[in-house]
Amino acid sequence: MAALMWTHNCSAGVQAMDDQHGILLDALNELRLALVRGTDCQNVRAMLTRVADLMRLHVESEEKLLARNGFPGLADHQTENRKLLERLALFNVRYEQRQSNSVYELVEYLRRWFTNHTGVSGRTYGPWLLQHGVQ
Repeated sequence: MAALMWTHNCSAGVQAMDDQHGILLDALNELRLALVRGTDCQNVRAMLTRVADLMRLHVESEEKLLARNGFPGLADHQTENRKLLERLALFNVRYEQRQSNSVYELVEYLRRWFTNHTGVSGRTYGPWLLQHGVQ
C-alpha cells in the first residue's frame, strides 16, 4: 500500500476542487499510515469515518459546481460518484460484520478511485470549467 503523492496530474486547475483533492489525499495517506503502524480499530474507524465524510462532501460540492456550470459529462460523473458512495456504504456493513480485510480492501479501492478521479475525471472537467470562467 503505497502513499499517494500529489503531482501535476492531480490538478483539475480549479482551486476549490484542487484544495479538496489535497485534503482527501492527506486523509487517505493518514489512514494508510495508521494501518501500516497497526493503529487500534477504534482510531482506524474514526479515520475511516472522516475519510467517508470528506468523500461525501467532495462529491456533493463537485456535482453542484458541475451542475451550476452546465458540465456536459455530469451524468457520467454522477454515476461514478454513486459507485463510490455505494462502496462506502457497503464497507460500513462489512465492517460491522467484522470482516477483517474490509479495511484494507476499502483503502485500496479509495486509492484507485482517487488516482482515477484526479487523473482522469478532474482533468476532464477542469479544463471545461476553466473555459467557462471557473477558477
